Amino acid sequence: MNEIWVTMGGVNNAARLEAKTVHGTSGLGVMQLRFQFEASCRHDASAQRPMWFEGKAYAVGLGTSSGYLGRLVVESSPVTLHGLAATTTFVLVVDLDHRQLQIIEEHRTGGIKFNLEVTGTAMTDGNLERIGVGSIEYEVSQSNWAAILEQMQYRRLLLIEVDAAGATRSAEFAAALDYYRGAEEQYIKQEWRLTVEALRQTLAALVGKKAEEEDAAADVQAVSTALRKQSTKMNVGYPLRAEQVRRALKFMCDLGAHPEVAETTKADAYSALLMVGGLLHSWQPTKARLTSQTFAQEDKPTQVAPAASP
Repeated sequence: MNEIWVTMGGVNNAARLEAKTVHGTSGLGVMQLRFQFEASCRHDASAQRPMWFEGKAYAVGLGTSSGYLGRLVVESSPVTLHGLAATTTFVLVVDLDHRQLQIIEEHRTGGIKFNLEVTGTAMTDGNLERIGVGSIEYEVSQSNWAAILEQMQYRRLLLIEVDAAGATRSAEFAAALDYYRGAEEQYIKQEWRLTVEALRQTLAALVGKKAEEEDAAADVQAVSTALRKQSTKMNVGYPLRAEQVRRALKFMCDLGAHPEVAETTKADAYSALLMVGGLLHSWQPTKARLTSQTFAQEDKPTQVAPAASP
């Protein structure tokens, strides 16, 4: 049971606190977990006595990364039960940052559990006195945790902690960004193969293609060889090199289409998210599609400047 019994005025079960729900919110550089409690008066000792609650929140079940999250602070005070059997609700809030959420995402294996240590004070005849509260373990299922992350807008930041790129660059880029957000959703759901499959779609959409239309492994190698050769004759800038990176990443993510889920691990999905997210952040479309014949068809380079091989 997600409940705590309050000791007040020598009465052990003067009031009951029950954790009902938890939601997430997003703010400026900080996010919040909001635990909603219901307080009920179980003895006259707790009636008509304003109470203030606070405490500490801990994440548990994360192996060696389990531990203290932050202070629990009541959103509105005081909490007052006006008579026997009366009930009221209040919210305890804990602030989190993106790094804390990232650690949780790296170590949870399904849902997540929180340990909430609650303390309090009450007003008696104009004086404040400590009241005995306690601690509860509050468990959030995987599906509910995914919804909370959405409420906190966690997935709207790339996992490399840079602002998600805008979708106004081109129609192709907007489509690619939608696929990437889908990949983040699959990652939150711990669907590793589907994460990489969505990234495969992301990389193809960047150049206006479908995943199955992209070139085979032999073409990736041919373009790489052509680009290396051309780099000895002229400056090959970031857009062309980034296109080669896109092709290589697409070749990597093609494994996400494999029907056996076990072929893709969490490490594979996480690495692919980081690399594709970094590519999206600075992507500049090339003027023409890069193929193994692109450089061969050029009679003369437009610039002559030696450069290092990519």
